[in-house]
Amino acid sequence: MSERARRGGLVGPLLLIGLGVIFLFNNMGILAVSVWDVLFHLWPVILIAIGLDLLIGRRSVFGSLLVLALILTVFVGGILLIGAQDGTALIGDEIAQPLGGVTEAEISMGPAIGLIQVGSLDPGSSYLVQGKIRLMSGEDLRRDFNPDRDPASFTLRSAGQTWFPVIGGWGDEATWDLGINPEVALSMDLSLGVGKIEVDLTGLDVTAVEVSLGLGKTIVTLPDEGNFTSKISGAIGETYVVIPQGMAARIHVSTGLGTSSMPAGYTRQGDTYRSPGYESAEDRVDMDISQAIGMITVVDLGR
Repeated sequence: MSERARRGGLVGPLLLIGLGVIFLFNNMGILAVSVWDVLFHLWPVILIAIGLDLLIGRRSVFGSLLVLALILTVFVGGILLIGAQDGTALIGDEIAQPLGGVTEAEISMGPAIGLIQVGSLDPGSSYLVQGKIRLMSGEDLRRDFNPDRDPASFTLRSAGQTWFPVIGGWGDEATWDLGINPEVALSMDLSLGVGKIEVDLTGLDVTAVEVSLGLGKTIVTLPDEGNFTSKISGAIGETYVVIPQGMAARIHVSTGLGTSSMPAGYTRQGDTYRSPGYESAEDRVDMDISQAIGMITVVDLGR
């Protein structure tokens, strides 16, 4: 009984080893698919591993070795299958929301999986939001525009039964590629369950920005003008923020199991970092960045 109690499970150590192998192979060019794509698709393997470990893995040394062989077989097989898949059927949907005299707007976008790409439309555009959305088979697009509110509101959400397939790549193919009118004072809320968020706020008139991601990578490029707030949060993955030259920043950073990299020359007080001249700057951002598991990187192009 005491020997059985001392014997630990295999799932935790194997998960760490497996993640290390995936990142190593990807960096070496051996694994030609996205690291995050592999992780997103192999989440059921973790459930299988836990079940096998609880069922037979802790009963004997032979059981532990058997579980080890089974888990490695499923894990490696899953990686090979992901690399061999061509993808899943996608449904395109054009978005072209007329501006209609709106000068201030709250914009909210919330797909379940895939890639969000947000940027600026050309000056003088007659649209508030314009672009294309490619949905997964089984997904529906829910949209709502209320120009009578002050500010006006525009919402895009996905709904359906497409959730984290075991194999078969969706990766960056399920894409929300949208531009926003640069002449509208903008409050933006972007949320994504699993995937990647790329937000380029260059040229946009931003008053507040909130970005949240469950699993994956977030890249945010801030505008070079304005006085606004920003909140960026991630559960598991990486958050990367670019601060353009001329934009001052005060950044509060919160990491659970992870690390952060901040620009040189910023002063630090506890978990808060300030760029030189922040208090007197006309163009500045007050940011809150949190990452439960993973890495936060902030780059200041003026440093």
